[in-house]
Amino acid sequence: MAFNTVLELPFGKGRRYMSKAPGVVNQVLGGWKLVWVAYMQTDQYFSPTFSDSDPSNTNTFGGLPDRVCNGNLPSGQRTLERWFDTSCFVSPPTGRFGNSGVNVLDGPGLHVHNATLLKRFQINEKLHFDYMALVGNVFNHPNFLAPSNDISVPGGAGVISSTHGLYSGERAGPRMVEMRVRLEF
Repeated sequence: MAFNTVLELPFGKGRRYMSKAPGVVNQVLGGWKLVWVAYMQTDQYFSPTFSDSDPSNTNTFGGLPDRVCNGNLPSGQRTLERWFDTSCFVSPPTGRFGNSGVNVLDGPGLHVHNATLLKRFQINEKLHFDYMALVGNVFNHPNFLAPSNDISVPGGAGVISSTHGLYSGERAGPRMVEMRVRLEF
């Protein structure tokens, strides 16, 4: 789910607060806008894999394993070291492919809130400058990648070892603050 909203803050000439502010005060405190963008996703689905043999005798190494039980842990039992139950997946026997479906495991969710505060300062009819303060991942919420999914790696499967990378507007690393000024003439 994603949502986007633009709010004109109620300060300055013609607004609810400070509507009769003097020119300089109105120029500094009036006319600000707040833009809020949020991305929320409950799960990133992913598939278990194995990489240790060619059970189907088709010269393909690895693939989907056999699924012997659900594999998804209850949310209260998930940790960064054990996100899913690796004992629910085994390499298939010789002569066939694994029976596990694609994207049967629930990965971590995504919660990113980005905000921008902006204002246009009109100098004269043809000259103005814009000020923007951008904050990525406002609440500094960690957004983890899916865990390692290769059940052939002892002690490695089910472990989350990284978070989403650099700020890109849709995903966020740590909170980032950026300020911009643009002069237009």
